[in-house]
Amino acid sequence: MLSPTTTTTATSSSTTTTTTASALPSWVLEEREAAGIRHRRRVLEQRAQRIHGLPRATSIAVDVEGLSQQVKDRQRALEKDQREEEDFMRLAATQDRAAVLLQHREKKAEEARRTDLTKFWREEQRPERRRDADLESHEHLTSALYELKFEGEDLGRGERVKAQRKEAKEWLEQQRREQQYIDQQEKEQERRRQLECAEAAEQARQLAQAEEQCRLAEQLALQRYNLALSEERKATEWEERLARREAEDQEVRNAVFGALLTEEPTVARSSLGPHRIIPHRWKGMSEAERRQILEVRERQVEEKKRQKEQERREEAAWAVIAKQTDKAALLSLHQAHTDARRREEQQAATNTRLATEQRENRDAAAKLASPPLPSQDFYGKFGVHPR
Repeated sequence: MLSPTTTTTATSSSTTTTTTASALPSWVLEEREAAGIRHRRRVLEQRAQRIHGLPRATSIAVDVEGLSQQVKDRQRALEKDQREEEDFMRLAATQDRAAVLLQHREKKAEEARRTDLTKFWREEQRPERRRDADLESHEHLTSALYELKFEGEDLGRGERVKAQRKEAKEWLEQQRREQQYIDQQEKEQERRRQLECAEAAEQARQLAQAEEQCRLAEQLALQRYNLALSEERKATEWEERLARREAEDQEVRNAVFGALLTEEPTVARSSLGPHRIIPHRWKGMSEAERRQILEVRERQVEEKKRQKEQERREEAAWAVIAKQTDKAALLSLHQAHTDARRREEQQAATNTRLATEQRENRDAAAKLASPPLPSQDFYGKFGVHPR
């Protein structure tokens, strides 16, 4: 921050004032001044707190047993969480294995059904055994062309009818056996499916029973753990109440038999130094201490007045600098506007002159390029005199 002497020297020359104003705007000076005021106020408040001697918070001891108990509780909670996680992972692995086993069995059964169906199609449903096999075949047409006979000449009709009946009977018997085989296959597949469903239901029941047992075991372990924690907490509370009562009794004994209730000022002196006191034993200040505090306070008041006067002078000096800076900035801005307006006027005059010259040059070039048209007298000269 500038001193008044430096401010007076800076205001004596207009050039120096303009340079300082351009380097430090008014808002920067105001922020710097406010920061300085805040810093001085904070320093004075801290100094007042140190002088008046506010009571200080001290830490007497640390509850080691409580901290140890907290660490143990935390370890037990972590171990419990780990055990629960392990039990859950084991149960999940068991269920996953059972699900994979069931899926594998279902896949094998599906593959077996597909194999049996393909085998049945290959062995029992061949194209020549189908009902429409002889309709699709054209062999009987070729053979019939050579065995044409007229009506009344069919000598083997009875044997043929008998053979057809026998063939129809055999065909029906074959269809009946095929249908019986299909029914047996379907019954066998249904029986296998029922067995697989029963096995899966039994496995699901066993898994549910194992899960229920795990849940009951977890509940029993949790109840035992909660009971142990409750007993441990009761024992800890009892020990804390006993320790608190002993501490209160000891405090009462120290207050009764100690130097706390006496009026002797020396009991408030601290062993850390002659200027230190024990707050809870302090009996008041002496006349010399009061007089010393009053003298210090008067010196502080004088110091505060001197600082305020110094700040007032600095504020006045900075106000003069800010005023000169604003004035110089306004003059510079006005000069810039004036120069710009002068340049614009000169540019307009130059543009007008160049436009006039360009128009005159264009008119002269047009006159030179196109000759003047002949007048009426020129045309009147023709045909006046005879040849």
